[in-house]
Amino acid sequence: MNISLRKKIIFLVLSLLFIVTLAASVISTMEIQRYYKNRIVDQMIVQLDEVEYLLGTQVLGFHDSTRYNELARYADHSRHRLTLIDSTGIVLFDSHVTMDSLHFLENHLNRPEIQMALKSDIGQNQRKSATLNHTMFYAAKLYKNGGKQSAIRFIRLALPIEEIEAVLNTVRWKIMLGGGIALILIAVVSYLIASRLTYPIHQLSTVAEKIKAGNYDERFDVSGSDEIGELADLLNDMLDKLKYDLIRMKKLEEMRSQFLGNVSHELRTPIFSVQGYLETLMENPGAEQKKQQKFIKKAYRQAVRLNNLLTDLIDISRIESGEMKMTFNPFDVHDWLHKMVMDLKETAAEQSVFIKLANEKNEHVKVLGDRERLNQVILNLATNAIKYNKINGQVLLGYTVLRNKVEIYVSDTGRGIEKEHLTRIFERFYRVDKERSREVGGTGLGLAIVKHIIEAHDSTVYVESEIGVGSSFSFRLRKV
Repeated sequence: MNISLRKKIIFLVLSLLFIVTLAASVISTMEIQRYYKNRIVDQMIVQLDEVEYLLGTQVLGFHDSTRYNELARYADHSRHRLTLIDSTGIVLFDSHVTMDSLHFLENHLNRPEIQMALKSDIGQNQRKSATLNHTMFYAAKLYKNGGKQSAIRFIRLALPIEEIEAVLNTVRWKIMLGGGIALILIAVVSYLIASRLTYPIHQLSTVAEKIKAGNYDERFDVSGSDEIGELADLLNDMLDKLKYDLIRMKKLEEMRSQFLGNVSHELRTPIFSVQGYLETLMENPGAEQKKQQKFIKKAYRQAVRLNNLLTDLIDISRIESGEMKMTFNPFDVHDWLHKMVMDLKETAAEQSVFIKLANEKNEHVKVLGDRERLNQVILNLATNAIKYNKINGQVLLGYTVLRNKVEIYVSDTGRGIEKEHLTRIFERFYRVDKERSREVGGTGLGLAIVKHIIEAHDSTVYVESEIGVGSSFSFRLRKV
């Protein structure tokens, strides 16, 4: 059976408070009892002094009967038993015994309080009275009468212990009542505090159960700057990251599935084409040489296309996995673009396209980058500009020097790209014109590779295009 945290807290608090309250009650009772008894002793000593004073004056009168009546009234008023004893221990007066019965009382000389008074003037004792058969508290004083001779030697006061206990019982009852009320109040407060403390934890548990069931949109709505609030914030951050990772994993899985489908489709086309051409040659071994060469060239082109596709697949896989490392070095941007133009002139001429460097003057500006990978970028962009250009069209490679960067661009005078395609042309295997792309040998991965390489240079590829006018691709590199 699971016990809730709230019940555990309440039980623990109440147990501790019960022990503390009990200990405090016992200690308080003992201290009050000691204080009250000391106070009674002090009061009895004061009253002994009063009796001594009265005995030493004529206030009580000179005749024994008058004096004894006054003493009896005094004892009755003070609610004490008053006893006067001579030096031999004989009782001369007892407020609780008639004068006629005094001779029946035992000798009091050996009483503990009397013996103490002989030694230190004041004596006290608690014991059972042989005369009254009640437990009494006694206080006795040696009567000196100012050095004058007197029959009275000891003055003794006694108080029934029942009266003391009655007062103490009242005090004990009040302490117990107060402690009980305090415990009840503390129990209520403990319940409220425990409920308040455990409510956020209960919330955490409830939300955790929902998350366990797969509801990752749930969040821990716990405010506060304490540890539980910090834990809730931390868990919410973890959930946000988890949800982001799950969405990302889902997208990656979709992309992987789509990628595999695209790869399968892209590989199937050239493979089937090569297979078909070769089967045709095998079925017609006696075909004329011109026809054989035609099929061999077609098979070769498909093999080249297949090789290009596999090369691009390897490149994009290495880039996305982080296996392809970039080596950044400074190089002259003008010399670099001039060399790229020279390397592409023959390819452009084959397509009846003119390619040139827009910057005639070398500004001797250097940029920082991986030149080999950037060659791949320019080659992809310029090759596309050539392939999708018009007859006698133009391709420009150029750069613009900015404050801290250099903007490199490749523009053409081709057919242009529709606006709805501009946001997707950097996706893997995305083609604006699928038939035209396959016809010119495109793999559908070139711009995706361009995007990854430029992003590895902390930059972005920008594209502007207008139908019938042409397109321009640009990116920026850090100037050094």
